[in-house]
Amino acid sequence: MEIKNGKLILEDESTQDEKPKNSSKIYFFILAIVALLATNAYYAIRYKNLGKQVEVLNSEKNQLEIEIDRIEAELNRVTAENLELATSFKQEHDAARELITELRSQLDENPNISQDDLLRTQQEIRRLRLLVEQYSNDLEDLRAENHQLSIEKDDLQSSVNTITERVDELEQENTGLEEMVKSASVLKVSSMSITPQRINDGEQSDAETRARRTDKFRIHFAIANNSLAPTGEHTIYYRVTEPSGNLLTNGDLFKVNNEEIQYTQATIIDFQNDGKQYSIEWIPKEYKFQKGTYTVILYTTESVLGRASVILK
Repeated sequence: MEIKNGKLILEDESTQDEKPKNSSKIYFFILAIVALLATNAYYAIRYKNLGKQVEVLNSEKNQLEIEIDRIEAELNRVTAENLELATSFKQEHDAARELITELRSQLDENPNISQDDLLRTQQEIRRLRLLVEQYSNDLEDLRAENHQLSIEKDDLQSSVNTITERVDELEQENTGLEEMVKSASVLKVSSMSITPQRINDGEQSDAETRARRTDKFRIHFAIANNSLAPTGEHTIYYRVTEPSGNLLTNGDLFKVNNEEIQYTQATIIDFQNDGKQYSIEWIPKEYKFQKGTYTVILYTTESVLGRASVILK
């Protein structure tokens, strides 16, 4: 027993009063420990989730960098395959390059990138992808257009070549026709003969066959009718060759088919396509006729007109 505050307290009663107080303290400590454990668990879970979130953000950032590299590689490929055409779209190309540089700078300068930053960067990358796709499509369209123009150019050149070939053929045909007309329009003799003559007193002429008595040649010829031949005056050149084969000439020249040759003498006739007979008188100066065969060839400036020979005894 124990006297306390003037009261007699039995030992069993004192013990019974202290037990509830000790139980309350124990409950308080248990609650505090539980609260501390809960707080630690909360922060542990929070930091764990935050670490995972940072890891996810970094992974997405790496994916964005890979996507930028892929788009830049596509830009380089398209440009390299179309070097000659790329200059026509330089503005689009430079805009894509500038955006790539800007996106890389944003990613490199922001190591702790946020989700909002990633979303904005993803939107810019989509814009970059569309820009490169448009650049590639424009180059493809231009290449297709150039290819079509090249085909049309080849077709046009083929048509021009065909026309040129046809023109050449027509020119050749025309030249051939002109040559045929020219050939058909030249004068040709229908008959030709040579009469040696002796000049008598009173300038009368008699036919002669002996060389020593011959003073001149009279050349008779008729020109065949030819409706294609131009009428009017024509110059007739003639060449006289003596028995030894020498040409009797003073050195005078004329052109036949643009070739210069010597001739003996020339005369002018009036051709009217009427079958008229013509006569040329040749009297040599300071030349004595010799025995043998003499040949006379008549010419115009286009061709040989005719020939004939005579034998002097």
